[in-house]
Amino acid sequence: MDLEFDDSEFMHPTRTKKQDRDEIRKDFINLVDCMLALQRNEPLNRFSIKCKDDVGSAPVIDWINKVLNLDVSELALHISSHWDWRLSSKVVVSETMVQEFWEACSVVSSRSLKRLTLRLQQRLDGNHKSVSFDTPNLVYFEYSDTIADQYPVVKFDSLVEASLDLRMTHEQIRKAKFSNDYFFKPDEETMVGNATDLVMGICNVKTLYLSDNTLEVLTFCCESMPTFDNLLQLTIKTDREVGWESLLVLLKNSPNLETLVFQGLLHREGKKCGSEECLCKPWEEEGIPTCLSSSPVKVLKILKFGDCEDEDMGKEMEQVQYFLQTMPNLEELIIHYETSADEDVDEVFSELEMVPRDGLTKCKIQVFPDSFNLSTS
Repeated sequence: MDLEFDDSEFMHPTRTKKQDRDEIRKDFINLVDCMLALQRNEPLNRFSIKCKDDVGSAPVIDWINKVLNLDVSELALHISSHWDWRLSSKVVVSETMVQEFWEACSVVSSRSLKRLTLRLQQRLDGNHKSVSFDTPNLVYFEYSDTIADQYPVVKFDSLVEASLDLRMTHEQIRKAKFSNDYFFKPDEETMVGNATDLVMGICNVKTLYLSDNTLEVLTFCCESMPTFDNLLQLTIKTDREVGWESLLVLLKNSPNLETLVFQGLLHREGKKCGSEECLCKPWEEEGIPTCLSSSPVKVLKILKFGDCEDEDMGKEMEQVQYFLQTMPNLEELIIHYETSADEDVDEVFSELEMVPRDGLTKCKIQVFPDSFNLSTS
C-alpha cells in the first residue's frame, strides 16, 4: 500500500481569502487523517507527504507518528525547515523506526526503511543543531537541507544510491566565498561548517548525485574527502559561481568510476584553474600533465550543453575537447545539446570528431538535440 499526499494540489493560488485557505487546510488534514485511519495496522510500503508552511508542523508530526508503527519501507518528506519540530515526551516509539524532531535535533532510526527522501525547504538563516541517520538497511537516500552543526550518527551499511543537495547558510557562504582565501581549500581551523561525517557515511555508494551547492559544501565544510571505492556513476550539477576544487579531489578518490555525468559545464575559475591540478585546459598546452590522465571513466555524459550565454559556448566546447584529449579510457561521449537545429548538432559533432586522441582508447561520440529524451542513468 502506498500513500502520497501533496498540499499544493489543495492550496490553489486563486483562493486568496483567509477563510478559504483555512477551509482548504482543514479539508487536506481531514483527508490525510481519514486515509491513515483506513490503513489500520496494515503494512505500509510507502508514505509520502509534501507540505509547505500552510499546513503547519503539528498535523505532520501526528501523521509521522502514526506511520511509525507500520513496517514502512519508503518514507518521503518534503517539508518546511522553518517549522517548530518539537515532539512531546508521549511520542509513540516504534521498535522498527523512530523519527524524532525536538530542539532542532533530528534522528532517523529504522531497520525496516529501504528508501528515504527528505527535502527541507531552503533555510539560510541558521543550521540544525544535530542530524543523525541510523538506517543500516537503507538502499536509497535523497537529502536536501542546510548542513547541520554535527552528524553524530551516520549509519548507511547497505546504501547503494545517494542524492545530496546540501547548502550553507548566508553567513557561511559569506565567510567562505568572500574571504581572501576563496581560491584555496580551507583547513580544519578555517572551515565554515563540518559535514565530514555525513560524507564519510555515504562513501560506499555505487551511484551518487551532487548538486552545485553540495560541491561548495565539500570544499568549505569537509576536513577531507573519503575514498569512494564502489562508486560507478557520478552526476554533478554545475553553476558558473561554483568552483570545481572539491570535484577534482572526488574524482581522484573514485578509482573505479565508470560513468561521469555533467549537468552543465560552467564553473567559477580559481587560482588552480589551468594547472595540472584542475579539470580545465591548461594555460600552457605543452608540458603540463593533467589529473585526467589517470581517469578510469569510460562513459562521459554532458547534459544541458549550450544552455549558457553566447560567450560561454566556446568555453564549453573547449572543455569537452579537453576531456577527449586527456581521458585515456573514454569509450563513449554523449552530449545533450540545448538546441533544436540539426545544423548545430552536426557542427558540434564534426568538431569533436576531429579532436585527436593519439594513443588513447577510441571514443564513440553522440550528440543529441534537446528534443531527445536523454536521462542521467
